[in-house]
Amino acid sequence: MNSRFLASLAAAAAAILVTVPAAQAQQTLRLGHNISTSSPYHLAAEHFAGLVAERSDGRLAVEVFPSGALGNERDMIEGAQIGTIDMVVTSSAALGPFVPEMRILDIPFLFRDLEHARAVLDGDIGDELLAAMEARDLVGLAFGDIGFRHMTGPRPLDTVQAVEGVKLRSQDNPIHLAAYRALGFQPTVVGFNELYAALQTGVVDANEQPLSIHVASRFYEVQSDLTLTGHLMASALFLVSKDVYDGLSEEDRTLLREAARESIPVMREATDAQDEAALDTLRERGMTITESFDQEGFVEALAPAYAEFGQQFGEENIARIRDFR
Repeated sequence: MNSRFLASLAAAAAAILVTVPAAQAQQTLRLGHNISTSSPYHLAAEHFAGLVAERSDGRLAVEVFPSGALGNERDMIEGAQIGTIDMVVTSSAALGPFVPEMRILDIPFLFRDLEHARAVLDGDIGDELLAAMEARDLVGLAFGDIGFRHMTGPRPLDTVQAVEGVKLRSQDNPIHLAAYRALGFQPTVVGFNELYAALQTGVVDANEQPLSIHVASRFYEVQSDLTLTGHLMASALFLVSKDVYDGLSEEDRTLLREAARESIPVMREATDAQDEAALDTLRERGMTITESFDQEGFVEALAPAYAEFGQQFGEENIARIRDFR
């Protein structure tokens, strides 16, 4: 091709671009998460995609990739940092290696109940944690959650004595690992996508997840007992690559933030409904459910870990969350 021909092609392309109506110019954002299409993550992500399409008049579209189609949580967060993945719905626990401030939410028994946890995440503390992400090339849009995490295993895990030596699957999260060791577990890091097989083959003995995930991932097939420990809040959030976010107009940045925040009630309503139904489902699938456990004994065993967490995050910051009203 000679230079004159290339120049004429460029001129023609420019002319076409000028005549294309704005409503037809579309940017597609790829949004990944690692849970099934029946999960609160997915329902919220689909709601978000619908809001974005409607309110942008076609300027923006969001394509949702569930079930780890774009990789595990760590892969997707790394992809968002470098701009190969546009958006992620992920657990805050998976963000710890990237945004250390987020790890304060991983302290066991930090929240009194669901209402307390959601109020913290919806308020100034949640906004401060989201703001901390921008220095790591990520933009946090809104906090949600999928309820509290509970433990499954080969027997009730309701006392410190019962958990001694149990191989508990853990995320690669130093707060979780320190806490589980203090309780007497043998925590073992296993990726979520490999977890079912790890439980089936005995690589790990026990698991801890929100109720909806125990059901959606069919962990009842490879675990016999569920203990309602509620030891951790499974907070989650919408995030977007900073490169992508910075490349949007101010109007579209506001649109993404508002759409994410308006999708959080969908996630929470789905979580509450699925949690309510999950216990019946798990019983029907043959699991033994232990509804009470020795929380006082667990907290006492965690005292050395709590001392470390206080040094790491500041006692005043932990108290600010615990005492929130």
